[in-house]
Amino acid sequence: MTKKEREILNHFLIKTSMWIHPINMDTIVSFVRGFEAGTGNKTFTSEIKSLLESKHEIFGSNQGWPNQILIYSEKKNIEWSEAFLEIGITIIEQLKSSFNS
Repeated sequence: MTKKEREILNHFLIKTSMWIHPINMDTIVSFVRGFEAGTGNKTFTSEIKSLLESKHEIFGSNQGWPNQILIYSEKKNIEWSEAFLEIGITIIEQLKSSFNS
């Protein structure tokens, strides 16, 4: 993932309302899928899947990353969009760290 792609995703995460409305699972998933289709890079969602599997033992199999986040949000008793934001920011920070190393 390029630095520019990380910056765009980071901006999306911290200023989501500037990019989509309403902010919910459907609009977020649409944005992310469109972003990845446009860039040809699925690093972000691959990292979401990996983090949820390795750190939180929420396995995707055929459910996909949106449903993994749903399970995570239910476990934490938070809204789906809050869970996505939490996981997304963690991923971006990890990608920044690995890029700077």
